[in-house]
Amino acid sequence: MKNKKNLFLTICTIILLPLLLTGCFNYHDINKVTFPTSVIFDINDLGEAVIYLDCIKPYRSTNDSSDKGRRIIYKGEGRTAMEALEDINRASSYKLNYSQTRAYIFTEKAAKNGIKKFLDLINNNSEFQVKPSAFIYYGDVDDLLSTVSADEEYLGLFLNDLVGKEKYNSKAVKSNINYYLSNVSMGGNTALLTSIELKENALDKKIEIDGASIFKDNILIEKINIENSLMYNILMGTAKTGILEATNPNSKSDFISLEIIDSNVKDNLSYENGAIKLIKDIEVDVSVSEIQGSLIVDSSALDYIRYNEEEYINGYVKYIFNKYKEKKLDIFDVERLAEMYFSKEDIKDPLSITELEVRTKLNIKGTGITRNSL
Repeated sequence: MKNKKNLFLTICTIILLPLLLTGCFNYHDINKVTFPTSVIFDINDLGEAVIYLDCIKPYRSTNDSSDKGRRIIYKGEGRTAMEALEDINRASSYKLNYSQTRAYIFTEKAAKNGIKKFLDLINNNSEFQVKPSAFIYYGDVDDLLSTVSADEEYLGLFLNDLVGKEKYNSKAVKSNINYYLSNVSMGGNTALLTSIELKENALDKKIEIDGASIFKDNILIEKINIENSLMYNILMGTAKTGILEATNPNSKSDFISLEIIDSNVKDNLSYENGAIKLIKDIEVDVSVSEIQGSLIVDSSALDYIRYNEEEYINGYVKYIFNKYKEKKLDIFDVERLAEMYFSKEDIKDPLSITELEVRTKLNIKGTGITRNSL
């Protein structure tokens, strides 16, 4: 009886298993699908939503093992973002599949007008994902789409690679949609997204990361330049790469380049007499990557470099903190930290009563070739 029962369960499992398995697109299916790699959100002069899709139309054949595809760009307009998307659907002869979308791009014009309606579309439409990176583009959309050259054929894939490269982390901030949606609804309703622009290159224009953009209540307020972005990332403990420049002690006109290897920050908050004191213990590991002029690298020279760079970082990050504190932009998560540390206190506008103390420790590990050599 037991053997019959086991046999019956085995047969049922064999029958049901194929129904539970899902496979990838076959050749017939993939030839009928278009994949947007990036979605650009803009508005027109009437304030209506404008959406661009930069797509791959793939083609595969059972007789040819190679992948083929061509680039297609769609544009739709409507009073709402969904209506603009439907405008595109009417022009597309193939189904649009958003599983390969790698970047959401908001134009400066759309960002200043407010991106909530576009976020609602991304957050509520089951076809969209929240993992792709998000960017604010400063410039003309037609220039952006026409600038993409052969080595950057698909805009979304290129931007995904660009922001993912380690050497660019010092210029960018965490900026996928999931991160943004989580942070803009916490604390002071403030969050950052990576900025991009077209820059003149040796022969043509190239897309480059250009700092970060500050949002409050889903409206673009201000742009942070590249240098300030690096110091902001150091302040927040997210700078894993980047370059610091120190003056050569033997020649004030020459510089020493220090490559950031790693950094971390420890926060400590205290609340007394109606004031918050935020202490940031910053530790930055660097290596000497370039020395202009002549320098004998001994303990005296290293102490000089270390002291001056520590003071430079202390002063710069305090300047950035006070700058945005005066503008009431809590890009430092002070309100969230206050809620965590002082949950029983009813503190109104904690950023305005917060004073920052910065204590930087710079560790010079060695040269760019040999670590721990000094």
